[in-house]
Amino acid sequence: MQDSVSQEIHKAAQALLKAVYIPGANIAVCLNSTLNQFLTWPFRAGSVRIIDSEGESITFDTVIYTSSAKQSEKQPPEVEADAVACVVHIVGSLGPEELRGGYEHIAVIKRLKRTPIAGIEYPVNNMPLGIIFAVDSDIPIEKIAELMILLNKSHPSSEWPDIVVVLTRGTVNYAVAFPGEPIKGDFLLPNITDFPIGPMYVHIIAGGLGLLSMNRMFGLMFMHLQTFSPGTKLPNMNEVLENVSPFEITLGAYQFNLKHQLVPARNLLWEQGIIWPLPFRIEDSKGKLLSHLQFIPWQDGGVVQLIGNMPLEAILVFLGSVATNAKIIRQSDGAISTVLPIREAEFREMLVRFQRQSNMKVRAEEPKWTVSKFADEGTSSPFMVRLFFGVLNLRDVVFGDKKKRDEFDKVYQFVVETLMNARTTSGEIIQTLTEHSHTVSSGKIARLKGHVIHIDENIDIKLRRQVADFLNSTVRVFKDGMQNLLAVLQLNIGFLYRKQGTFENEIATLSKTRPELAAYLQETRKWSERLISIRNELHEGWILPKMGYNEISGSIQTVEPLISGQPVSEFVKYMLDRVCCFVEEVSTYGLQAQMPSGISITEVPVPDRKVDCPERFRVTFVNGGMPIWSIMYHDSKFEEI
Repeated sequence: MQDSVSQEIHKAAQALLKAVYIPGANIAVCLNSTLNQFLTWPFRAGSVRIIDSEGESITFDTVIYTSSAKQSEKQPPEVEADAVACVVHIVGSLGPEELRGGYEHIAVIKRLKRTPIAGIEYPVNNMPLGIIFAVDSDIPIEKIAELMILLNKSHPSSEWPDIVVVLTRGTVNYAVAFPGEPIKGDFLLPNITDFPIGPMYVHIIAGGLGLLSMNRMFGLMFMHLQTFSPGTKLPNMNEVLENVSPFEITLGAYQFNLKHQLVPARNLLWEQGIIWPLPFRIEDSKGKLLSHLQFIPWQDGGVVQLIGNMPLEAILVFLGSVATNAKIIRQSDGAISTVLPIREAEFREMLVRFQRQSNMKVRAEEPKWTVSKFADEGTSSPFMVRLFFGVLNLRDVVFGDKKKRDEFDKVYQFVVETLMNARTTSGEIIQTLTEHSHTVSSGKIARLKGHVIHIDENIDIKLRRQVADFLNSTVRVFKDGMQNLLAVLQLNIGFLYRKQGTFENEIATLSKTRPELAAYLQETRKWSERLISIRNELHEGWILPKMGYNEISGSIQTVEPLISGQPVSEFVKYMLDRVCCFVEEVSTYGLQAQMPSGISITEVPVPDRKVDCPERFRVTFVNGGMPIWSIMYHDSKFEEI
């Protein structure tokens, strides 16, 4: 059976890797040979000196150019810049300096002058694709993307490399998405300044593909070559990427400004506290809805989006001359304009003119949803970002099916909300004890008569109720909620809550298949058995001992009652912390076990976590990504790890 194109490219990548490790091998020669196996007329790959229309020149060891171009007899051959479709900057092992050097090398070729193309009715591209190609790297593919984001700040987007390829790890390139839509596909960076500015988000994406990185490079390269020389017969993207994982991680996003340069994307609506702008209704004279129209702020301009069947062109004319060069992009449910040099004030003025000069009415849509406050904390809180947003982000990767995702969410909602209740109660217990201790020691509610201490305020009943609420909530999270959650993740740890003999037998069995989880649960058992035992005693009639008081040098001091040998405040802090760690780590472990092939989870080092969103866990790639996280018990506090 003949191999598919995808399989042929993968085998070529395997052969290339072997070839470059032969002593004395030249990586460029090996890569050129591999490229020429798949290129068709009029393209070929080789080492050439590129000359532009003003006499500027540069040499690349790997260049894909049209072989029909006029070449000199010199070595390396000289070709005109107009004939160059792609340049590859090659390094053996990619590090920060090698990446920086690749940026500088490719920027030179992208600055070379080319003959403008005019009068062509079909899509054509005479700009070079820039590739940085490395055999290997000690840097995880996500870190390479982060380095690229830093380098992008010091280079205009017209000079950025289009893709970075590490043969043994993965790729980093760009993809495009329009407002309100998912990523549509790969994006080739333009290095001209006279194109319409589309309302697009250009994402920098990383993929950990191992040797299938060659397929990813070929797919982008073939797409480019077919627009560089229309009619060229080359495999399409789907054929090249057959059986290649489509999963990629978005590391950043850009938008075009009115100077035709990509700059870091800003969510201007979010900055204004707006989730999404309410559209305006366009109605006929009888009040029938014809379409919706809305303004989307964009860097140094704005975009007009229409949802419905009305022609957007017929509305934009009311902007006047500012919309003369506007282009319309059709969408499945309407249309959207290119970026225009307008603000919301001009958009609203357009609506006034449109209504005044037509027989249609324009009015603001009324809100159809309610946003209610969930908590007093946001994403700067480790508790919120890690136990709420962090786990749900991982869940999105595991559960593509909505039914399965809803099943997980229903159980996890119980876990998180009950844990939040326990956390609130813990805070109330600490506050009750702190305030009582202060009022006692200050003499406001306590006095000494002879050898008798008199206390005018009793907190025993209040404290007992709070402790009972805390015990019930934490055990419901730990035992009921987490058992149900892990059942959804096809993981059974019910033996953790059973008698010692059963636990020991089951943990021995688990050690054979999941030794890391078994070791974690053995340590968990040491504190959790104490928590569950006290909660059970509560249901059997146990009550918290009364507050104690001592006289020390004429001052009255409180003495906290003990729970399992610990003062109340220490007990609730410790148990809450243990349960929080357990929920986060065991939930993450269960999700990790369900990740798609080639995908896993990494732990973000504490110094690398963002202040405004301190995520602990992120998705990574098995091949070429960040170090894979493995569950391991620790005594560190939740907010210290």
